[in-house]
Amino acid sequence: MRKSAVLLVGVLGIFIFLGVMMLQSLVIVQRIASVSDVAGEVYVKARSDADFSPLTDARHVLAGTTVRTGPASGVTLNWVDGSRVRLGPETSIRVRKCTINTSTRDTTSLFDLDVGRIWVRVLSVLGGQTKFEVHTPTATAGVRGTVFSVAVDADGQTKVAVYEGEVQVWTDAGEASVGPGQQAAVLPAVGRPAVSGRAGDAVNWQEQTGIIGPRLDLDVGPHIRVPAGATSITITGVSEPGARVSINGTAVELDRRHRFEAEVPVGAASEGMIVVNAEDYRGGTTVRAVTVTQSE
Repeated sequence: MRKSAVLLVGVLGIFIFLGVMMLQSLVIVQRIASVSDVAGEVYVKARSDADFSPLTDARHVLAGTTVRTGPASGVTLNWVDGSRVRLGPETSIRVRKCTINTSTRDTTSLFDLDVGRIWVRVLSVLGGQTKFEVHTPTATAGVRGTVFSVAVDADGQTKVAVYEGEVQVWTDAGEASVGPGQQAAVLPAVGRPAVSGRAGDAVNWQEQTGIIGPRLDLDVGPHIRVPAGATSITITGVSEPGARVSINGTAVELDRRHRFEAEVPVGAASEGMIVVNAEDYRGGTTVRAVTVTQSE
């Protein structure tokens, strides 16, 4: 009788353990990044792959994937919470972990940057706590909401430059807080972060408006040709959660996938301009302009 009770308790314990594991797997969900602004040569290698392969039309990146860009190349990774990472030329980064707790809305994002430069926008609008860390060979940069860049040169030196917010940079030898207009440099031989005010010289933020402002990707290019006599054109695209999108000053709604679609009048003139604007909760804006030409 006693052995049966012990066995029953053991079986019950196993079922409880399995139930907790299943519940946790339902609560902790892996996040997938969509891909945009692909330029030049971009390669990916999944956790199970032995070699890199060109980025396919699937346009999604999972945790465990390494992304590598060639010379004069780049790509942007976009997550549903509004976080984005833009890879510069000759950059290699691995998405180590990217999850969301569906109960608390807490998000965890961990990256390994081996070489190159990335520009990062972490402005979560889903609620909950945000843990976002970039690990390099010599340092770790951790944030909870900011716009910054991380660069690793061929000699292993790490530079963290901040455009907005605050970034903690730490190594085994010490740590430092980096604010707007500042950068921290970590030399392999020194180890301790050194903060300076030369971030504006180190990073040309004027060329990174797509990271500073909210996401705004259109399904059309900057130039569209329509048939003569056309009275309207359909404009579609994607933004980020919480963004306010307008086309020629008229607000448009985002669906549950943060996409929008609007029928825009085309003037009688042979050439016109369509301006699409997205504004985030902090007042940051991104503008896309489309020139419309009517065929003769």
